[in-house]
Amino acid sequence: MKLRTKILWISCIALLAASLLGDALILRITGKSLKSEAIIRAYQNFYEMTSELERGLIRNMDADTRSVYLEYYFKNLKDDYSICFLWVRNTEETNEIRQIYNHTALSAGELSQMDLRSYEDGDITCADYSRDNTDYVIFHMNIQEKIDVYRVVPMVDVQNNVRRLTGYILAITFGVTGITMLVLFAILRHILQPLQELNETTKRLAEGDYDQRVVVRRKDEIGQLEESFNKMAEAVETSTRSLEESERRKTLFMGNLTHELKTPMTAISGYAQTLLSTKISRENQEAALLYIYEECGRLERLSKKMMKLLELDQDESLVFADTPVSRLFEAAAKSCEVILKDKQMTLECIEHGEHFPMELDLMTDVLINLIDNGIKASDSGGKIILRAYDNCIEVQDFGQGIPAEEQEKIMEPFYMVDKSRSRKSGGAGLGLALTAMIAKRHNISIRIDSKEGEGTRMILQFV
Repeated sequence: MKLRTKILWISCIALLAASLLGDALILRITGKSLKSEAIIRAYQNFYEMTSELERGLIRNMDADTRSVYLEYYFKNLKDDYSICFLWVRNTEETNEIRQIYNHTALSAGELSQMDLRSYEDGDITCADYSRDNTDYVIFHMNIQEKIDVYRVVPMVDVQNNVRRLTGYILAITFGVTGITMLVLFAILRHILQPLQELNETTKRLAEGDYDQRVVVRRKDEIGQLEESFNKMAEAVETSTRSLEESERRKTLFMGNLTHELKTPMTAISGYAQTLLSTKISRENQEAALLYIYEECGRLERLSKKMMKLLELDQDESLVFADTPVSRLFEAAAKSCEVILKDKQMTLECIEHGEHFPMELDLMTDVLINLIDNGIKASDSGGKIILRAYDNCIEVQDFGQGIPAEEQEKIMEPFYMVDKSRSRKSGGAGLGLALTAMIAKRHNISIRIDSKEGEGTRMILQFV
C-alpha cells in the first residue's frame, strides 16, 4: 500500500472515529434534554389535571358519587393515556379496586408493582416503563387516599426526534468525512508528489542513469530532502565517473605497460636464443650483448618509474622544506650532465634567490624529466633554460614543440607524441605522468606553452 493511501485511510478513520464519538455524546446529551423537556411538560399537564380533580371532589362524597364524577370527568377528558382506579370498601377489613378509566394495556396489578419514585419531592410519583421498543414515563398520584390517578406519557416523539437527529448527524458526519477524504487526497497528492518523483528518480539512478536529478520546488523538509538527494546523486555520479575513468586508465595503463615490456623482452629473448644456438663472430656477440644490456637498462628504468608512480599514488604525506631554487637547479643540472654532453647541449639556469616549499628529491625528478623531454625534442647543439620567477619555475626548450591537440594528453602514462622517436631514445611515456603526480602532491599546477617548430615552455606554478 502506498504511503499516500495509508495516510489517507488512517486520517479518515481517525476523523470518522472522533466524529462518531462526538456524535454519540451529542445524541446522548440531546436525547436526555429532549426527554427531560417532554417529562416536564407531561408533569405540568398531570399536575393541572390532578389539581382540577381535587378541586371537583368533595371529601365526604360517597363511593358511588365519586365513581360517577370520575367517569364523567375522564370521559370528557378524552385522554387515552390517563388511568383512574377507585378504592371501594368491600368489608371492614378489605377494599376493592374499581377501574374507572383505562384505555391502556396496563392493569392495576402491573401499575401497583412498578417502582415509583417521588418526583421533585412532591405528592406525585413517577416510574420509567418500556414496552414494544417504546419508552414511557408513568406519573401517579393518590387523591384523598381512595383515588389512584395515572398518566402514561409515551416518549415516541422524543425517540423519533432522536432517530431523525441521528440520521442527520450521521449523514453530515459521513458527508464531511467524504469531502475531507477528497480534500485530503488532493493535498496529499500535491505534498507527496515530490516524493513520488524522488522515488522514480532513485530507481533510474539505481539502474545506472547517474545524471538524474530532481527539481527542488519548495523550501520545507521535502525540499531539503530533494536538495540532499541531488547532492548525493552528484557525489555518486562523480565517484562512479571517477571509478570508471580510473578503471579505464588502469586498463589502458596495463595494456601500454604490457606493450612496452613486450618489445625489449622479445629482443632480449631473441638475442639470447641466437647467442645460445648460433655461432657468431666476436663482434656480433658483443653487439648482441650490448643490446641486451641496453634493453635491460631500459626495463630497469621503466620498473623504477613504475615503482615511483605506485609510491606517489599512496596517501602517505610528504615532508616539505623551504628549499632554495639554486639548490634544486644544481641537483637537476648535475643529474642531466651526461645526457646534455652526449647531445652537445647546454643548460642555462636563471634564478634570483627564490625559495619554495618542496621535497627536494621528488622536485629534482620533476626537473630531470622535463629537461630530458626537452633534450629529446631538441636538435644537437641546442639549449635548455631553467628559470625561476615569482611563484614559478620554468623549463624551456627550443625543439619541435607539442601540437595543441596533444597537449592535454601528454601527462597520461605511456602517452607519447612521437612514438617512434620516443622508443628510439629509450622513452616509455612515464616521465610526464610521474611529473604530474609529483606536482599534484606539491599542489603545483602545470601549464604548457608550446608551438610546433618553436619549442616548449613547461611552467610549474606553486600555490
